[in-house]
Amino acid sequence: MPLVPFRNPQGSITDAASRAVRSFTSSPNPASSVPASGQSGVRTPAQNKLGIKALQYPDDVGGAEQGHYIIFKIHEVNDGKIVKNNSASSTSTGGRRNRSLALKNTSKRTKTQIGLYMPPSVKVEYKSNYNDVEISSLSETIRDTTLSVLTGRKSVGGALKTAVETGGGDFLVEKGISAARAIGPAGLVESAQIAAGKIRSKKMELMFDGVGRRSFSYQFTFIPKSENESKVIDGIVYEFKKAMLPKYTTGFLPPNKVTGNSGNDRTLSIPTTFDIEYFFDSGKGGRLNNYLNKISTCYLTDMSVEYGGDRYKAYSPSTTARPAGNGEGAPPQRTVISLNFAEIEIITQEDIDLGF
Repeated sequence: MPLVPFRNPQGSITDAASRAVRSFTSSPNPASSVPASGQSGVRTPAQNKLGIKALQYPDDVGGAEQGHYIIFKIHEVNDGKIVKNNSASSTSTGGRRNRSLALKNTSKRTKTQIGLYMPPSVKVEYKSNYNDVEISSLSETIRDTTLSVLTGRKSVGGALKTAVETGGGDFLVEKGISAARAIGPAGLVESAQIAAGKIRSKKMELMFDGVGRRSFSYQFTFIPKSENESKVIDGIVYEFKKAMLPKYTTGFLPPNKVTGNSGNDRTLSIPTTFDIEYFFDSGKGGRLNNYLNKISTCYLTDMSVEYGGDRYKAYSPSTTARPAGNGEGAPPQRTVISLNFAEIEIITQEDIDLGF
């Protein structure tokens, strides 16, 4: 079957990157290197100086027909001597405080920015973890005494004396059951309860045990309309794949003086991080959509790439535009990627007030 030719050529990959920069620009003052509050983090005049790579799909993402889009910012994280900062920062953290060790003593900048169309729906889940905890009758009786020990108002010895005095029979019953289970034959306590026609039940309380991290899943379908767009799509897939994976690096110890080996065949770098933002076209440029939840810094944990659909089809052969080296190939007519992100930090009430 003959290959399907490209339709409507739209220029080079450089042109696409230039259009991407213009499309993502949202600051009302293009000369400003700091975006206005609530606007895109793209810094127009500093774009070339900082070397931020911009990719987008479709070519008119964020335009009148699209209206809504997602920006994925791939970071370049460098070791540094910046002390973990708990002060709010509206430009880098959305106003929240960084508490994670993964973000401590490092500096980051946006290396690559990818703009993609808004999926039919986006989802966020919040989870608070709770566990069933058994509370013994003795613990229930002396909880106030225990609190006194924890706060330093009473010694441990004093607390035990109070337990005996205030617990009374419950204390003796609890100790008796514990002793019977420890040194008695199997089923001794249960047989006694059957004979008595009653049991001593467990008192269970639901105890808060922390907050689950949020995760975000997206799926995007790419159908290129031109040779240029096929190269942009290939570049988007390349950037996501590379950013989620580690690379071999030097070991933790100095190189061996004899072999010169530092253990770099076992030492991997930690993959880089992402920021994700939802935008809409306000008629005056892209602006952050505050009706949707903000997302704190993430790792890309899972990614799948599917080429083709019901039947694999490709366009006419062309040359790729990958940073690691170009090569000839036939770009697929349909590419689907699925991305799963996990936030590094947990979200608390303070973050909810900031839009997370």
